[in-house]
Amino acid sequence: MLQSTKIYAALADDLLLAEMKHNNPLAFETLYQRYVDMMYRTAFKRLQSKAAADDVVQEVFVNFYEKRHQLAADQHVKAYLFASLRNRILNEFRNHLIHEQHHANIAATQAQHNYLQLGIDGKTLEMKFRQVLEQMPVKCREVFELSRFEALPNKSIAERLGISVNTVEKHISKALAILRKELSSQELGMVAFIFMLYNN
Repeated sequence: MLQSTKIYAALADDLLLAEMKHNNPLAFETLYQRYVDMMYRTAFKRLQSKAAADDVVQEVFVNFYEKRHQLAADQHVKAYLFASLRNRILNEFRNHLIHEQHHANIAATQAQHNYLQLGIDGKTLEMKFRQVLEQMPVKCREVFELSRFEALPNKSIAERLGISVNTVEKHISKALAILRKELSSQELGMVAFIFMLYNN
């Protein structure tokens, strides 16, 4: 058996694929051992999760084995495996985003319910918030909107407006002080929640 394994390890991918098509388990095992570590490292680099990386790699190999009879005789095995892996990783990202969006929607619905219970109407709050923004000094409002609506870091805001980072921080502090003065704690809480959703 050991001698057989060594013989198969010396075979090229196309020959191993041909053997796989004849249901030779050693051929599949040889290709698995040849690429599994390389594929796992690629998957882990993208997903940053040992469990997720292991899952997608195993799925690729299971799919590869199940479709062995459908593959062309001249199929480039390594290219096929890594293309399949890339698709699995993209699906993993897509599923993660859908999962996160689902939870965000639940949180948004619950938050809306909570604030309505407190007697805070979203449209009324938005109008009040806009009025407070309009009362702010022009530069102060501009800095605040870049910080909260565009989620820019202070350094980027400073570079865009040609001011120092310290000045940016002062404008943001001033804007927050104005908001705390004009809005109740419940209203501020809902505004903060809106910012969180806006920037996600």
